[in-house]
Amino acid sequence: MKDLLERIEELLYLQERLVNLLFLSHSQRAKISVSTAFDMLYHNIELLELIQDLLSNPEEFQEEYQQAYLMNLTLEALSWVGFILPTIEESCPIFLHSFGGKDPIQRIKSMLKALEEINLKGDYQNLIKVAYDVQSFANQLKYQIMLAKKAYTNLA
Repeated sequence: MKDLLERIEELLYLQERLVNLLFLSHSQRAKISVSTAFDMLYHNIELLELIQDLLSNPEEFQEEYQQAYLMNLTLEALSWVGFILPTIEESCPIFLHSFGGKDPIQRIKSMLKALEEINLKGDYQNLIKVAYDVQSFANQLKYQIMLAKKAYTNLA
């Protein structure tokens, strides 16, 4: 569990640095290379998969001293993913508008809402449902990357 949490924290740190760079662009459109955008996507997928692993173990949330930390870590990770995905979309040919027929940002918002409700009710066994949604989201993102790589290769 310790390694999992350390890697999530490391990826969150990278997300925060990226967002700081985006903010330093002084509201101009940040120019991200295609290779950087793909790297960011892979980091987001890894982060989602780690969050899915964490949520798949609701017994970890049973210890009161860990509940707040684990929940905040999970909420922060999903929030950063939701913030960064639209920026990535502008830099490489991923097609978020066709993301399983649903807006990916709305999907992230619904996962965040579900997590907040679970936290309020203290019903951590329902984390498994959110873990499934996170894994589904990560799988769809992988599929979009595959499509984007094909499109990018065809354009080159």
